[in-house]
Amino acid sequence: MRSFLKCSVVPDGYSKEQHERYSRLRLQILLGAFLSYSAYYLVRKNFVMVMPDLISEGYSKSELGMALSALALSYGISNLAMGYLADRIDVRKLMPLCLLGSAILSLVLGFSPLLQFPLIMIVITLALNGCIQGSGWPCSAKLIAHWFVRQERGTAMSIWNLSHNVGCGLLGPVAILAVTLFGSWQSKLYVPAFIAIIIAILGYLLLWDRPSQCQLPSPSSELPEELEIEQHKTSFVRTLQLFGQHCLTLPPLWILAVVNACTYFIRYGVIDWAPVYLTETKGFSFNASSWAFFAFEYAAIPGTLICGYVSDKHFKGKRAPMNALFMALVLISVIAYWNSPPGDTTHAVLSLISTGFLIYGPVMLVHVHIIDLVPLPFAATAAGFCGLFGYIFGATSANLLLGKVLDLYGWDACFQLLAGASFLALLLLLLLWLWENRHPDPTFEFSPTTPQSMTLSSK
Repeated sequence: MRSFLKCSVVPDGYSKEQHERYSRLRLQILLGAFLSYSAYYLVRKNFVMVMPDLISEGYSKSELGMALSALALSYGISNLAMGYLADRIDVRKLMPLCLLGSAILSLVLGFSPLLQFPLIMIVITLALNGCIQGSGWPCSAKLIAHWFVRQERGTAMSIWNLSHNVGCGLLGPVAILAVTLFGSWQSKLYVPAFIAIIIAILGYLLLWDRPSQCQLPSPSSELPEELEIEQHKTSFVRTLQLFGQHCLTLPPLWILAVVNACTYFIRYGVIDWAPVYLTETKGFSFNASSWAFFAFEYAAIPGTLICGYVSDKHFKGKRAPMNALFMALVLISVIAYWNSPPGDTTHAVLSLISTGFLIYGPVMLVHVHIIDLVPLPFAATAAGFCGLFGYIFGATSANLLLGKVLDLYGWDACFQLLAGASFLALLLLLLLWLWENRHPDPTFEFSPTTPQSMTLSSK
């Protein structure tokens, strides 16, 4: 970590002065991306905190699942579209602007009379929020890809990935503070929005799209194929052709996309329904369930750092072995959470914390693997592609499917689905592990021996 902070890897072609400036700026970029994405979570997941209140006001779990699935579905589609956009325009403007728009939509919900608010309006508002929120991950992926060399992206991504936990984990304490100060559950929506507006302004001041914007050479040694790709990204159709030719032909990308869907199904299936599950089956109060929500997210911080460090140091940059190990432990933890005895709050909280400690490791490693796997000009687009799988087949199912299953069959059926997703992800990661053993280079980058079908044609 010390060498990472000091930037011990000197990019090719950098003078001493440029290296010092680059070292300072890349930490500034990482901080800006971290704070911005934390704020994205404050105004994406704050709706989860009012779900118990809406249920007490007469909304069914199926209806709330539909609302959450609208956000997840639009977010997944937006991930791909925003990934394409982020690869082509200045993310210094795109990321803060979208955060500001998301905060405004959260204010709309917070200051609207939700007791008389038709469900369809909630669904539409959350769907619009998902469209805007889809910019967060691709923008962050582009920043890390362009500002950090490959030897340091694992560390950079593991640090950035903690923004998930900081943002989502703060929802519980912020919700308690909001209700204490303002006395209404609607404040759980608009207080995070005000915080996000402040961070959007700060993000604009901290972020830079790429080193060339600061008169610095690119720190990454781009391969000739990558430079040629950049030159030929002149139209939407041509860009899609190049993405298909250089990315969609990689089998590991498809495996990672499905694993991403499974991890998001588990992650959101557990955390989105945690306040309801703990309140209904374990007798938790609002404050207790809010702090349990907080504990789930913050338990992920050491888990994510350990996962990334061991993957880099012990497995020499191969992501699948550590990913498979963590996913096997996720399966055990989900089963333990499911079988926690009624009234045994300690068992329930410890199982929830262990799930939080473990699940973000696979989430982070999938992200790192994707960025390393594809050519640099497609970092954001590939991130959006796998995000599409994660949110359409993962998060959307966790909200829509689990909400319906809950109403029809109860909690046991839901946990059977979560355990099944864990098992499927584990099998796929073992398959990817076998692939890595046959291909010693864990990044699967272009090389002079790349098959002809994988090279760029400028015809």
